[in-house]
Amino acid sequence: MDKKKIVLIIPYRGIGDLIFHIPLIKGLYDKYNSKINIITNSVNKAKILLGNEFYINKIYYLSFIRENQIKNSYRFLQKINLLKADLSILTAPSNRLIIPLLFSNSKKKIYFKKDNINDLSKYIFFQSIKQFPNISFKKDYRLVLNNKKIKNQKIFLSIDSHHDQNNWEEYNYINLTKKLLKIKKIKKIFINFSPNKKKQFNIIYKKFLKNKKIFFTYNSKFNDIVNIISGSSTIIGNESGPVCLGASFGKNVFSIYNPIHTPNLSSKIINKKIKYFNSKKLKSENIIRKIIKAIS
Repeated sequence: MDKKKIVLIIPYRGIGDLIFHIPLIKGLYDKYNSKINIITNSVNKAKILLGNEFYINKIYYLSFIRENQIKNSYRFLQKINLLKADLSILTAPSNRLIIPLLFSNSKKKIYFKKDNINDLSKYIFFQSIKQFPNISFKKDYRLVLNNKKIKNQKIFLSIDSHHDQNNWEEYNYINLTKKLLKIKKIKKIFINFSPNKKKQFNIIYKKFLKNKKIFFTYNSKFNDIVNIISGSSTIIGNESGPVCLGASFGKNVFSIYNPIHTPNLSSKIINKKIKYFNSKKLKSENIIRKIIKAIS
């Protein structure tokens, strides 16, 4: 195998966006027998999610925001030059990132091109094949991180999302939680939402705060959230980062989505076994009934 020092630049911010790159990373590792260095945003938590994967060498965080563009581009150029790569790959068709890459000391520079594919998961996979026709990429999005066998039934409810318009209503999660509590084999229920939205979810918080089976994770650190998801048997929630993580861990996942605001189901490409519920098509009581039946 032709071993090379490889740098992969992932400027995308989302957790799902990061996971979409796993087939590319694994394919490069297999082809060149080389662990991959990654330059990316801190927002997608790459050090936590990919830090222990066998195909990763080091992960570096940089800011790719448009503000302070000249300074950020210069720092980007400096970082690439310090790594002295044989091959550098940029997975976004952004001129403000392409220019520093082209001026870098990397021996070979590749950047993904613009096209008409709106779904990022499909775009990354298609461009990977186009730029590296000699690599056989597999649609394998699994993460290894602490993915151990589950002894007891634990449920992780993700009732929040980055875009509030995607959310299934709070009262629906309250009704679902009541039903879940009646299932004896369920030992723990974790309810997660962003710490800055505690007031928004105050009703569900007050209702179940004293229940010994329920644990609220809004104050937990991200790596603790990841470990909780990894240690849960079932993930239920809005189509968002935690659902994508559950999918990549191969969990039993139920994704509730609003088709108006979620045209592309990010987790669908990660794990085709996920059960999806269209919140505009199905009544809430039917969604709850289907979930409870599946879990029971």
